[in-house]
Amino acid sequence: MSRGVIEFLQFAGSVVFAVPVGFFGLLKLVEGDALVGAGFVFLSVVMVLGREYVTSPKDLPAMALQRVTGRVAKDPDEEE
Repeated sequence: MSRGVIEFLQFAGSVVFAVPVGFFGLLKLVEGDALVGAGFVFLSVVMVLGREYVTSPKDLPAMALQRVTGRVAKDPDEEE
């Protein structure tokens, strides 16, 4: 999957926020608080994967334009 610079920076930003949450969850797991620890680890995973797989309202115009341009103009590889 090809990424642009903006998408990469957004992904890196979500990882920057998810790492401390996941680390806190791991510390709680080591301390013996399994429910809270597992909850925070799960939350950190959702923070990273949610950014990648959940469609936000900001993504809808770009998705619509990709569909329209895909129908109007074919890729050079598809024409061969």
